[in-house]
Amino acid sequence: MVQRPRVWVAPVSNRISEKAVHFFPAGTSLQQVFKRLVESLDLPDPKAALKAVQAREETGATVIAPGLAIPHARMAGLPSIVAAVGICPSGVAHPSEEPLRVFILFLSPQEKMHDHLVFLAALSSLLQVEGLTDALLSLSSAAEVLEKIRQAEKKL
Repeated sequence: MVQRPRVWVAPVSNRISEKAVHFFPAGTSLQQVFKRLVESLDLPDPKAALKAVQAREETGATVIAPGLAIPHARMAGLPSIVAAVGICPSGVAHPSEEPLRVFILFLSPQEKMHDHLVFLAALSSLLQVEGLTDALLSLSSAAEVLEKIRQAEKKL
Protein backbone atom coordinates (compact mmCIF):
# COMPACT_ATOMS: atom_id res chain seq x y z
CA MET A 1 0.00 0.00 0.00
CA VAL A 2 1.34 3.42 -0.95
CA GLN A 3 1.45 5.93 1.90
CA ARG A 4 0.46 9.38 0.73
CA PRO A 5 1.71 12.37 2.64
CA ARG A 6 -0.97 13.91 4.79
CA VAL A 7 -1.98 17.36 3.59
CA TRP A 8 -2.20 19.92 6.38
CA VAL A 9 -5.49 21.73 6.28
CA ALA A 10 -6.20 24.92 8.18
CA PRO A 11 -9.17 24.46 10.49
CA VAL A 12 -12.59 25.27 9.04
CA SER A 13 -13.09 27.66 11.95
CA ASN A 14 -10.26 29.83 10.58
CA ARG A 15 -12.50 30.70 7.62
CA ILE A 16 -15.54 31.78 9.70
CA SER A 17 -15.84 35.05 11.61
CA GLU A 18 -18.43 35.83 14.29
CA LYS A 19 -20.11 38.30 11.94
CA ALA A 20 -20.68 35.41 9.51
CA VAL A 21 -22.71 33.30 11.96
CA HIS A 22 -26.47 33.84 11.78
CA PHE A 23 -29.57 32.50 13.47
CA PHE A 24 -32.80 32.38 11.49
CA PRO A 25 -36.38 32.41 12.74
CA ALA A 26 -39.13 30.06 11.61
CA GLY A 27 -40.51 30.94 8.19
CA THR A 28 -37.19 32.00 6.68
CA SER A 29 -36.81 30.94 3.04
CA LEU A 30 -33.83 29.17 1.54
CA GLN A 31 -33.09 32.22 -0.62
CA GLN A 32 -33.17 34.50 2.44
CA VAL A 33 -30.63 32.24 4.17
CA PHE A 34 -28.31 32.25 1.16
CA LYS A 35 -28.60 36.03 0.75
CA ARG A 36 -27.86 36.82 4.40
CA LEU A 37 -24.96 34.40 4.62
CA VAL A 38 -23.36 35.73 1.43
CA GLU A 39 -23.87 39.35 2.49
CA SER A 40 -22.09 38.67 5.80
CA LEU A 41 -18.88 37.71 4.00
CA ASP A 42 -16.22 40.20 2.95
CA LEU A 43 -16.62 39.84 -0.82
CA PRO A 44 -15.79 42.10 -3.76
CA ASP A 45 -19.15 41.33 -5.44
CA PRO A 46 -21.83 39.88 -3.13
CA LYS A 47 -24.46 39.84 -5.91
CA ALA A 48 -22.23 37.72 -8.15
CA ALA A 49 -21.46 35.45 -5.19
CA LEU A 50 -25.15 34.92 -4.48
CA LYS A 51 -25.78 34.12 -8.14
CA ALA A 52 -22.90 31.63 -8.11
CA VAL A 53 -24.29 29.86 -5.02
CA GLN A 54 -27.79 29.77 -6.52
CA ALA A 55 -26.47 28.44 -9.84
CA ARG A 56 -24.53 25.72 -8.00
CA GLU A 57 -27.68 24.75 -6.08
CA GLU A 58 -29.62 24.46 -9.34
CA THR A 59 -27.17 21.83 -10.59
CA GLY A 60 -27.80 19.76 -7.47
CA ALA A 61 -28.70 20.52 -3.88
CA THR A 62 -25.80 20.54 -1.47
CA VAL A 63 -27.70 18.72 1.26
CA ILE A 64 -25.26 16.20 2.73
CA ALA A 65 -27.33 14.80 5.61
CA PRO A 66 -30.83 15.25 6.98
CA GLY A 67 -31.16 18.89 8.00
CA LEU A 68 -27.63 19.82 6.91
CA ALA A 69 -26.48 21.68 3.79
CA ILE A 70 -23.16 23.03 2.57
CA PRO A 71 -24.01 25.47 -0.22
CA HIS A 72 -20.86 26.56 -2.00
CA ALA A 73 -19.41 27.97 -5.20
CA ARG A 74 -16.14 28.98 -6.77
CA MET A 75 -15.59 32.58 -7.85
CA ALA A 76 -12.90 34.39 -9.77
CA GLY A 77 -11.04 37.07 -7.86
CA LEU A 78 -11.39 35.77 -4.31
CA PRO A 79 -8.07 35.79 -2.46
CA SER A 80 -9.03 32.85 -0.20
CA ILE A 81 -11.88 30.68 1.03
CA VAL A 82 -14.53 32.38 3.15
CA ALA A 83 -17.38 30.71 5.01
CA ALA A 84 -20.56 31.52 6.94
CA VAL A 85 -22.82 29.50 9.23
CA GLY A 86 -26.60 29.63 9.38
CA ILE A 87 -28.72 27.96 12.05
CA CYS A 88 -32.50 27.64 12.02
CA PRO A 89 -33.68 25.21 14.72
CA SER A 90 -37.24 25.17 13.34
CA GLY A 91 -35.95 24.37 9.85
CA VAL A 92 -35.99 26.03 6.44
CA ALA A 93 -38.22 24.45 3.82
CA HIS A 94 -36.34 22.72 1.03
CA PRO A 95 -38.10 21.53 -2.14
CA SER A 96 -36.69 18.02 -2.25
CA GLU A 97 -35.51 17.29 1.28
CA GLU A 98 -36.69 17.56 4.85
CA PRO A 99 -36.31 21.03 6.40
CA LEU A 100 -32.72 22.25 6.65
CA ARG A 101 -31.48 23.42 10.05
CA VAL A 102 -27.74 23.97 9.68
CA PHE A 103 -25.98 25.62 6.75
CA ILE A 104 -22.28 26.11 6.19
CA LEU A 105 -21.91 28.22 3.06
CA PHE A 106 -18.50 28.75 1.56
CA LEU A 107 -16.94 30.40 -1.44
CA SER A 108 -13.53 29.60 -2.82
CA PRO A 109 -11.26 31.09 -5.49
CA GLN A 110 -12.06 29.87 -9.00
CA GLU A 111 -8.37 29.50 -9.68
CA LYS A 112 -7.71 27.17 -6.71
CA MET A 113 -9.67 23.98 -7.26
CA HIS A 114 -7.33 21.99 -5.01
CA ASP A 115 -7.96 24.36 -2.08
CA HIS A 116 -11.71 24.08 -2.72
CA LEU A 117 -11.61 20.28 -2.62
CA VAL A 118 -9.37 20.17 0.45
CA PHE A 119 -11.68 22.55 2.32
CA LEU A 120 -14.73 20.55 1.24
CA ALA A 121 -13.09 17.38 2.57
CA ALA A 122 -12.16 19.08 5.86
CA LEU A 123 -15.70 20.40 6.24
CA SER A 124 -17.16 16.97 5.50
CA SER A 125 -14.92 15.40 8.17
CA LEU A 126 -15.86 18.09 10.68
CA LEU A 127 -19.56 17.56 10.11
CA GLN A 128 -19.17 13.87 10.88
CA VAL A 129 -18.06 14.60 14.45
CA GLU A 130 -20.66 12.92 16.65
CA GLY A 131 -23.24 15.36 17.98
CA LEU A 132 -21.87 18.53 16.37
CA THR A 133 -24.91 19.51 14.32
CA ASP A 134 -27.30 18.83 17.22
CA ALA A 135 -25.06 20.87 19.52
CA LEU A 136 -25.04 23.80 17.07
CA LEU A 137 -28.84 23.86 17.13
CA SER A 138 -28.85 24.43 20.89
CA LEU A 139 -26.55 27.46 20.83
CA SER A 140 -27.58 31.11 20.81
CA SER A 141 -24.49 33.18 20.02
CA ALA A 142 -21.89 33.36 17.28
CA ALA A 143 -19.09 33.00 19.83
CA GLU A 144 -20.61 29.76 21.12
CA VAL A 145 -20.97 28.40 17.58
CA LEU A 146 -17.32 29.08 16.75
CA GLU A 147 -16.16 27.58 20.04
CA LYS A 148 -18.23 24.43 19.44
CA ILE A 149 -16.73 24.09 15.94
CA ARG A 150 -13.21 24.53 17.37
CA GLN A 151 -13.91 21.85 20.00
CA ALA A 152 -15.11 19.47 17.27
CA GLU A 153 -11.99 20.17 15.19
CA LYS A 154 -9.84 18.99 18.11
CA LYS A 155 -11.53 15.59 17.79
CA LEU A 156 -10.35 15.14 14.20
